[in-house]
Amino acid sequence: MSLIDTEIAKLRARAQQVIQHLRQQLALLEEAVQAQDWEKLRTAELLREQSLEGDMRLDRRCARILALHQPVANDLRLVLAVLRMHFYVDEISERVATISRRLANFAPELPEGALQTIPLAKLVYQVRRLLEMCLDAFFREDTPRSKSIDTEDQAVDSLYESCIQLIVAQLTSPLSPAQAQAWTELAITVKTLEKVADYAIDIADAYLYYAEGVYYWHRWSRRSGTDS
Repeated sequence: MSLIDTEIAKLRARAQQVIQHLRQQLALLEEAVQAQDWEKLRTAELLREQSLEGDMRLDRRCARILALHQPVANDLRLVLAVLRMHFYVDEISERVATISRRLANFAPELPEGALQTIPLAKLVYQVRRLLEMCLDAFFREDTPRSKSIDTEDQAVDSLYESCIQLIVAQLTSPLSPAQAQAWTELAITVKTLEKVADYAIDIADAYLYYAEGVYYWHRWSRRSGTDS
């Protein structure tokens, strides 16, 4: 194995390690929402902090390869794709931590049983499912799977719209200031989850750049049949 091949293998392994904290964050979020155990979410910040050291190591690994080994063509695209993937993973991790903090602080102010009418748990599950699909496609180098995630994204969009409509209906009812703020925070949480799904799709698109050398950063360009 050549030196550049060894460095690329180390890069792949480091990238795999980085996403483990994100997976733990999402698992914690899904479990807490399903059980409506909001105090459990206060540990999410710790998981976020633990991920930062791994983030820096991955960045240094990419910089080392670029600076010392002069990767070209396929190897260079892989390094760029990993950097792009890492950017979105970091954004998702930060937003999941924010979601956890919002729910821990404001969800207890919602009326008892209120969330039984809001498909929040389904939305969290679907977002996590979409992200796992995109990450698996990235690390298994599954091009067809990366191109066939639109159905999963549409399921997220449908649940997002349902959640927002139901929350808006609640906000039109007489509410205490604390309850009004709680419902508003829930709407922000739902919108943030929808953004996490967008970042998941961007991870799949980053892999497609590595695999095909074509920019797929915008899902609309793929649907329209044009490349940007």
